[in-house]
Amino acid sequence: MQRILDRVNSPDDIRDLSYKELDQLSQEIRESIINTVADNGGHLASNLGITDVTIAMHRVFHSPDDTLIFDVGHQAYAHKIITGRKEMFPSLRQDGGISGFTNKAESEHDFLTSGHCGSSVSCAVGVAETNRMLGNDHWAVALIGDGSFTNGMIWEAIEQLASQKLRVMVILNDNGMSISKNVGGMSRYLSRIRTSKKYFGFKYKTKKLFSKTPLIGKGLISAAVSVKEFIKRVSGIQTWFEMMGLEYIGPVDGHNIRKLVSVLEEAKTTDCPVIVHVKTKKGYGFAPAEENPESFHSTSSNLGTDRQKDGDGIKSFTGLVSKRMVRLGEENRNSVAITAAMTGGCGLAEFAEKYPDRFLDVGIAEEHAITCASGMAIRGGGSILPVVVIYSTFVQRTFDQMWHDVGIQNFSGNNSHVMLLVSHCGLVAGDGVTHQGIYDVSLLSLIEGVTVYSPDDYEAFNRSFDECVGGKGLTVIRYPKNSEALYDNAFQDHGEWKLFRPEVTENDRDTVLVTYGKISEEAVAAAHDCGIEAIVLRKIIPLPDDGELQSRLRSAKTVIVVEETVERGGIGELLSLTIPGKVAVRAIEDTDVPHATRDILLRHYGIDRESLKNWIRELL
Repeated sequence: MQRILDRVNSPDDIRDLSYKELDQLSQEIRESIINTVADNGGHLASNLGITDVTIAMHRVFHSPDDTLIFDVGHQAYAHKIITGRKEMFPSLRQDGGISGFTNKAESEHDFLTSGHCGSSVSCAVGVAETNRMLGNDHWAVALIGDGSFTNGMIWEAIEQLASQKLRVMVILNDNGMSISKNVGGMSRYLSRIRTSKKYFGFKYKTKKLFSKTPLIGKGLISAAVSVKEFIKRVSGIQTWFEMMGLEYIGPVDGHNIRKLVSVLEEAKTTDCPVIVHVKTKKGYGFAPAEENPESFHSTSSNLGTDRQKDGDGIKSFTGLVSKRMVRLGEENRNSVAITAAMTGGCGLAEFAEKYPDRFLDVGIAEEHAITCASGMAIRGGGSILPVVVIYSTFVQRTFDQMWHDVGIQNFSGNNSHVMLLVSHCGLVAGDGVTHQGIYDVSLLSLIEGVTVYSPDDYEAFNRSFDECVGGKGLTVIRYPKNSEALYDNAFQDHGEWKLFRPEVTENDRDTVLVTYGKISEEAVAAAHDCGIEAIVLRKIIPLPDDGELQSRLRSAKTVIVVEETVERGGIGELLSLTIPGKVAVRAIEDTDVPHATRDILLRHYGIDRESLKNWIRELL
């Protein structure tokens, strides 16, 4: 029996399908997503939950003339399959394959290369303004999850949108989740809307009754301008969106394609921006993901079985963070843990369970997390220790808060001590250009008074953690998603740095290699192969004030620096300004990072052991 999916090669192909065929297509798309994620890993639960809505969107709108914008972009798997990429879909997140996020380079149907939340509505407003100026009647449609509504940029866009007559539709995908369970006032407000039968039941029943009432029905409706306005006046109930001047429709079952199409068609008849509120279930159609959507948000292959190991024992830096934070909670009753909707991914689940009164999940609002922490620290006068845990790629959003709300506060004598743990640093496998942790060192190096540690192994992390707890100002530990660096050769431990000496020294200390973080594993091995000394830094900003270290760096004719970050603003650039010898840097130059395994990425940038060895020998 031929699959419906076999007949779908573009959005045009779904417009002639019956609703029964659309339901079958939805099942087949979900099967394709489950099978591919089982092989390649990826974002499972969110994509299963939004499949029906995506089908309805492509049934009603005409992409790319109508612009479809996926907030975050990781929930666009069904969109990719429908828009001509079903044959390539098994290559998802693989080297040379298609991206796990929307990507402009792949298709005209991907309007944005997207990976961070909060940008969709602002972008839709811009698209709609351009459509207005060009004189066309195309729609700009932003599909956004309820979790993203905690992001401040959304509110900035809605504030402007409410005062404009633009053809913008915001489809609010309400599944009660972001990655961790949603928190905050908007989450509670949407919950009230979902359960408010008084308004919405009254609204639709009254409309139906009036339309059937002979003679007086039309008069009643006309007198109130519209059924909707009449009902609002009689019931005295409006949604917040309507109070802002936006049309609001919903909530509607996000897994009923017939209803979804009907509602979207109705929404297109409005002459102003409209919110369509759809209620979905994250992980829909795959029982394990429905029951535990957070674990199946982003999974490794085998549908998350490997993911469940993260944090159990010390098998990753995230697992170590979990243990150290719980111990800190026990030892310091004034310690507070703060995350931005990443409780599990950041290793804070156990802390949250044991110390709920000292745990803050601020939702997808990283900037707020940093400034909130600063407020706590300043008001506590040094007695409160806020610890913020954020992924490196999202720390990029918080530069102004780190500089303005934490860094410069200490100029006037305040003890604004905020401890920041930056996870997923360096190259991140599979996720592509939007999720790389390669910019944090450059950004942090610009903040006055910051102290940054980049431990290579668990022992170095523990030391860094202890020093950060007792530190001042903004103290930072950056660490990778994966496990610690492992070495074949012995080293001398100098606290804030380690010295690796080869068995046979070929260059009589004229050349020394400097590195830090997880990449130290590859760099030290390459240095050993070439017979040169290697220095692994644990503290990178400021550089360790150690006489022996400074002497080795200043006496070397050539200092080779290997970094798993961008070169600009990195440690190699810093050393080139402070030591007299030649500094040769191998770092990330081309920042259009492909989605591939870590091994492939290291080879791509020439920072794997073999590539480094060949490069060093050429230098020598």
